[in-house]
Amino acid sequence: MALAKRPSLLGMSEPRITTAREIVLRVLLSGVLLVGAAPAEAQISVRPEALTHYSYCISQAKDRASVFLLDRGTLYRCRDEIAVSYFNYLGRQKAPERRAVESEGVFIYRAIAGIGKCWNMIEDPAGLPTSIYGCDVYVEL
Repeated sequence: MALAKRPSLLGMSEPRITTAREIVLRVLLSGVLLVGAAPAEAQISVRPEALTHYSYCISQAKDRASVFLLDRGTLYRCRDEIAVSYFNYLGRQKAPERRAVESEGVFIYRAIAGIGKCWNMIEDPAGLPTSIYGCDVYVEL
């Protein structure tokens, strides 16, 4: 249903009508900390397959007691086949990826837009090849 456009007063902006999708996105954004160097307003994917991976990761973290209560939020960490699946999904979606050499080893990180990251440790601290997957999803209080 289209609303009739009213003339706006000088210097006054018209009220904006939000859609259900925008409301859901705003609710999600209000409860999530942007991890990494994300833009001011991150685009969180609400595609069914993205939400499925997110849900599986949160569920596995709860089942395996990999939930960490931090000062300003909660960190959910999933591993193994759930993390491999999420990591590969992010690759198919062309998520931003970076390689990092850290004291714990060499990692490939893929960003979960606006809420976290998945990684693959490809080299351990001794320099030996390995393949360990994990994902961190951070929910701000």
